[in-house]
Formats: sequence, C-alpha cells, structure tokens
Amino acid sequence: MVLNTLIRALFLFFLTIPVAYGGAGKFTLVPKGGTVPYEATCFDTEATAKLLTWKEFLAEEMKTKCEYEKQALVLDTELVITNMQITLEETQVRYQVEIDTRDEEIETLRDIIKKNKKLNIPVVVATSVADGFGVGFGTYHFASK
Repeated sequence: MVLNTLIRALFLFFLTIPVAYGGAGKFTLVPKGGTVPYEATCFDTEATAKLLTWKEFLAEEMKTKCEYEKQALVLDTELVITNMQITLEETQVRYQVEIDTRDEEIETLRDIIKKNKKLNIPVVVATSVADGFGVGFGTYHFASK
C-alpha cells in the first residue's frame, strides 16, 4: 500500500514538472564593445571554439573510450583463454602421470600373477596327490581295524 502511494506520488510529481523548451539558437559575431540586438550570453573566441567543436570532440573521445574498452575486453578474453590452456595442459600432464602409474601397477600385478601361477600349479598338484594318499591310507587303516 505504501509502495502504491509512493508510485502515485512520483507519477504526479513527474507530470507536474515544467519542461523547458528552447528555441532555435541565434549566433552572431559581435565586435568588442558592440551591442547585441537580443538578450544573449557572450563567449570569447576560445569558449566559442570549444562550443562549436564540442560535438566532434565528444565523438572522438567516445570513440577512443570505445577502442580502449574493446582492447581491454580482448586482453581479458586472451588472458582467460591462456589460463584455460594452462589448466588444460596441467590436467593432461596429471592424467598422463596417473595413466602411466596405473599401467605400471597393472604390469607389476601381471608379473606377480605369472610368477604365482608357475609356483602354485606344482604345489597344488603335490598337495592334491598327498591329500589323496592320506585319505586313501586313512580309509584303508580305518577299514582294516
């Protein structure tokens, strides 16, 4: 409700503000000590020159500011791209180190498995044969009593 009242008050305030309208400007060169046929504000030659070239000066200044901002954006973008490339390279190096480490571990485990397979087969066969003889002898000994 307060916001609604505030909006109405601002709306009425802006409607009642008087608007200043200026007519077409008049320009005449007046010699020193001369009179002007209308109410006027006098400027010296330097001020007049500044007023006459103000629009061109502003355009040039804005063009320079625009070029500066454009160059700043380009440099910022190049910096971001360079940082992203550095991050990518670092990530690739870390990834490659992890892959190499993993491959080395896999090869080490494969070697261990190969060695263990060669050693375990005769042990398993010998153990199986010994168990078989033990069970057979035990059965024979039990059956004979």
